[in-house]
Amino acid sequence: MENLIIQIKRAKVRKLIDSLADWGLITLLPNRPTWSERWKTLSASLPQSSEISEEEILNEIAEVRKKRLNAEKNKTDVVFQYNNS
Repeated sequence: MENLIIQIKRAKVRKLIDSLADWGLITLLPNRPTWSERWKTLSASLPQSSEISEEEILNEIAEVRKKRLNAEKNKTDVVFQYNNS
């Protein structure tokens, strides 16, 4: 399947595209946010304090990494065996 990005300038064309989608001939994918929109959302979710030291940030990163490593160690590996008898 190929993805194609089309900029539609006329309302009649938009209606045609919507009809093609309604008939199941094409699929319209939702618009993805741009990187600047994503950054604005992320930035708004971060604490608005400038009193965080670099050491505190590095400690939080280390804590997250440690949790991920522990989670990976606790995973149970699934082994498939084939018996040819």
